[in-house]
Amino acid sequence: MDEKEKRDKDKPKVGIPRALHYYRYFPFWKKILEELGAELIISPPTNKKIVEVGVRHGFGELCIPMKVYYGHVMHLIENYPNLDFIFVPRYVAEVKEAFFCPKFLSLPDVVKILPDVPNLLNFEVNVKEFPVSVAAIDLGKQLGKSKTKALDAYKKAKTYYEEYLNFLRRGANVIHALRLVRRDLPFKLPKKKVKGNVRLLLLGHAYNLFDTYINLDFQKKLQERDVEVLTIENMPEWIFETPVVVNKKLQNYWKHEEEIMQAIRYFLTKGRNEIDGVIFLISFACGPDSLISELIMRDMKVVKLPYLAITMDEHSGEAGMLTRIESFVEMIKRKKKLMKEKEEEKQKTVVSQ
Repeated sequence: MDEKEKRDKDKPKVGIPRALHYYRYFPFWKKILEELGAELIISPPTNKKIVEVGVRHGFGELCIPMKVYYGHVMHLIENYPNLDFIFVPRYVAEVKEAFFCPKFLSLPDVVKILPDVPNLLNFEVNVKEFPVSVAAIDLGKQLGKSKTKALDAYKKAKTYYEEYLNFLRRGANVIHALRLVRRDLPFKLPKKKVKGNVRLLLLGHAYNLFDTYINLDFQKKLQERDVEVLTIENMPEWIFETPVVVNKKLQNYWKHEEEIMQAIRYFLTKGRNEIDGVIFLISFACGPDSLISELIMRDMKVVKLPYLAITMDEHSGEAGMLTRIESFVEMIKRKKKLMKEKEEEKQKTVVSQ
C-alpha cells in the first residue's frame, strides 16, 4: 500500500444525502469537510427507487422533499455499509430575525430512527444562540481535529462559498455550478447562455427547483419553449437586505419564505419590466409556501404580471404539468405580441400626424 492509499484509508468516510439543503449549502459543506480530512460520498441524483423508499419511510403529512431526503439516507446506508458518518446538519436560524422550517430543526433526531443508520455527523447552525464558528469547532471535534484546524477550515469554506454565491449572481444555473463544485473545477459560465423571447422568474426552495427528478426537469421544459429562467439565486445580494413587512406590521417568520417575498418585492417595484411572469413551484403540504403563494398571487393581480403556482408531490404527472406550462407560456407570448402590435400602431399614428 503506497502513501496515498494509506492516507485515503485513514480518512473518515462521510455520506452526504443529495437532497434538501444540499442544493443550497453543498459547496460550503464540501470545503469544510474536506479541509477537516473527510472523504465525501454523495448519494446519486434522485431516482424512482429513492423516492419509493423515502415515501415508505416517511409518513403521509410530510412534504415530498423530506420524503426524498429519507430515500437518499437509506441509499447511503444500503450501498455504503463502511460509512463512518452521515452528515445531517441541523439548521435552526441563519439570521436572528427568522427560523428555518421545523422539519429542518428536527432532521437529525428523525434520521436517527431510520434502520441501521450509522453515526450522524452534526453541524448546527443557530445564530440566535451561538456563532457558526462555534458549530465549526464542534464539527472539527467530531472528526478529531483541533480548534485551530476547525476554524481554519471554516474560514476557507466561507471564502469558497462566497465565490460560489457570486458565481450564481453572475447568472450561473445552480445545477451547473454544483457540477463544477463536485468536480473541483473553477467557476466558469457556459459559453452559450440560454436566452428566450419570454423571461420568467421561477420561485421556490432550491430543493424544489433543482432536483430534476421530483420537478420533472421543469427548467428544461421551460427552456424548450423559448423561455429564459431567472431564480432568486441569480439576484443581487442587496435585494435581500431589507425585510418585507406585510400590511405595515407583519414580518415573515420563516427564512426561505422571507427570501421569496424579498425577490417578489423587487419585481413589484424597480424590476417590474425585467420579467414577463412568475411561476412558483410548491411542495404539497408546505404550509408556509401555501400562505405566501396567496400573498404573491394578490400582488401579481395588482401589477398585472402573469402568475402560476404549481404544487408537486410524489404523484405529480408529466402530462398535466406540460399542459399548464404550455398554456402559461403561450398566454404570455400572445400578450407580448398584442402589446407590440399596439405600440407599432401607436407609432404609425404619431408619424401620420
